[in-house]
Amino acid sequence: MENIKISENGKKTFMSKISESYSFTYDDISLLPDQISEIEHRAECDTSVEFLGLHLSLPIIGSPMNTVVGGRMAKALSELGCLGVVHRFNSIDEQIREFSENGMADSPFKCPAIGINKTTDLERLKRLADYGVKIVCIDIANGGSKMIEEFISAAGNISKEYDIKIIAGNVASYETTEFLIKIGVDAIRVGIGNGAMCSTSVKSGIGIGQVDAILRSLEAKNDLESDVKIIADGGISTPGAMCKAVALGCDAVMFGRVLSGTEESPGEVLKYNNQRWKKYCGSASFAVKQDKKNYIEGEESLVPYKGAVSKIITEYREGLQSSMSYLNSRNIKEFQSKAAFVKLTSNSFNERKPQI
Repeated sequence: MENIKISENGKKTFMSKISESYSFTYDDISLLPDQISEIEHRAECDTSVEFLGLHLSLPIIGSPMNTVVGGRMAKALSELGCLGVVHRFNSIDEQIREFSENGMADSPFKCPAIGINKTTDLERLKRLADYGVKIVCIDIANGGSKMIEEFISAAGNISKEYDIKIIAGNVASYETTEFLIKIGVDAIRVGIGNGAMCSTSVKSGIGIGQVDAILRSLEAKNDLESDVKIIADGGISTPGAMCKAVALGCDAVMFGRVLSGTEESPGEVLKYNNQRWKKYCGSASFAVKQDKKNYIEGEESLVPYKGAVSKIITEYREGLQSSMSYLNSRNIKEFQSKAAFVKLTSNSFNERKPQI
């Protein structure tokens, strides 16, 4: 048996196209509590970060989905020291009203999403810049596209004149992260195929484990000695997963489903089977199709009504502070420098879950 070899990379067989490395998710790793902590209470841990000119009290960004972040959610998140990206599935006037009608006209936290149409989205960008927006999110599925390079080039004069910071993505590899860094974006959304309402992997076969995607992107950032911000986008459903993303080295995490169903998320509260619900849609689902485009990579669902978003943010802040206290870390940079991980078997993962 010891002389039998499974096909290796580089051999002229179909297996040469398959990477020999494993693709890890948040559930495949765990932080190792190997520090002697001097922290008496988790409240001593400072979860704040500097992000594209903003001081965030917690590195959380609301995803630009039409059932997650409208003006009301953006306002609520800003008051909690987090950032919300208002979705682009509306007209320019409607998008601007989302901010103005929620008291954000003068807020540095107003961050809208745009597409990459060199006619309509350049107009949107110019109108938003005139309105005082300083951060925009180019919201497309594949950040590794020449079309995004062409759009950023076309938008260069506007971006420079108004000093606009650009968030772009999504990517899940070293090569596509390198591509976005070289075309000059300021922050990169990392993650393909792992959102709760994303069916990209199922329908296109594209995507890797989120931890693997983060590591590849961080390696590109390190090799290029870039100060680009890395945003973990997708796959987070618990405070523990957020802690792992931040500990790995991400500058922020992006939430979709976590924030859906809250009082401040767009949409009415629905009553069904004596319970309260809200609609939650993926950005490419039928409910948000626009311009008769043939999107196939989003799903729709109802999620339980969760009440005020402040409760969610508090839960995630306390989770991160608790994780930091285990690693004797009083700030995020210290937390990231001390973080060490172990790989989990399926049994060790199951052992760590509450046995109810």
